[in-house]
Amino acid sequence: MKTLITESHEYSSKAIEIYGSLGPVFKLDEINKKPDLKKEVFSDAEILVVRNLTQVDKKLIDSLPNLKIVASPTTGINHIDGEYLKKRGGKLICLRGRKSFLKDITSTAEQNMALLFSLLRHLPASFDEVKKGNWPRNEFIGNQLKDKTIGILGYGRLGKIVARYAKAFWMKVISADPFVSKEIMEKHGVKKVPMEKLFKESDVVSVHVLLTPETYDLVDDSHLKLMKKDAVIINTSRGEIFKKDSLFNALKNGWIKGAAIDVMHDERQDGSHLKNDKLWEYAKKNSNLIITPHLGGVSYEAMAATEIFIAELVKKYFTKKNGKR
Repeated sequence: MKTLITESHEYSSKAIEIYGSLGPVFKLDEINKKPDLKKEVFSDAEILVVRNLTQVDKKLIDSLPNLKIVASPTTGINHIDGEYLKKRGGKLICLRGRKSFLKDITSTAEQNMALLFSLLRHLPASFDEVKKGNWPRNEFIGNQLKDKTIGILGYGRLGKIVARYAKAFWMKVISADPFVSKEIMEKHGVKKVPMEKLFKESDVVSVHVLLTPETYDLVDDSHLKLMKKDAVIINTSRGEIFKKDSLFNALKNGWIKGAAIDVMHDERQDGSHLKNDKLWEYAKKNSNLIITPHLGGVSYEAMAATEIFIAELVKKYFTKKNGKR
């Protein structure tokens, strides 16, 4: 049984060992240099291991005629055409719904707070000036978090963690989530509010919504126009939660003070999604927008833990399946 890993940089050696117990493991960047081997691997591979920058579309799936499993150590799965995979008889194994395991994975929530600090205290722009030999202290007056209101859109696993972090900085926490009760939020010291009220009252809107067909374009111009002029947005969820160009409109028209995002629409591993993107063009000329390349889950600890967990699930699946024969 052959395994193909498409994004192998710093991939967990233990996870690779687990896949290796099922058969040969191949890394895409290595076999790309060997056309004959690549053709053989694509012809025989039964397990495809990806992160979130590989587009597992119809074309890729069809190029793997023996594909049985797509393994992705991610909660977001918009990079995978799950419907076509299922039609082809394949199975997706990912992190979505693995609540017990995920409760201890804090990397994305930490990135969320790092973006918030960087935005409110002008860290990237001020450091750029220091590197130029300048010391313009008065040009970078920031804001503290104490007594500010953070509105958490989506009170799931990451929303709950960010709420705890925010309360540690003496922030008032409100949240909008139709699937979490008022009573549960109140137990955590969080006030449940409608989505429109969250945008209207928050000094910081922090987005933690799982991308599903129902949440595409969840946030649009009408929500952003409700915000305070000095409010900011942090998004470590998915770019598609925002209607295309809505965040750009908010920044360009001064509806909000700034934004820091770790995600964009239609992300591609080679960065080609940046070409002609309005937010990217805006960020090159303005310091009130910070964009990072989907680093939320990119910590050594989180990557290793999730990759090993998914590899074990894949092995368990095949062990169970073969045991039934």
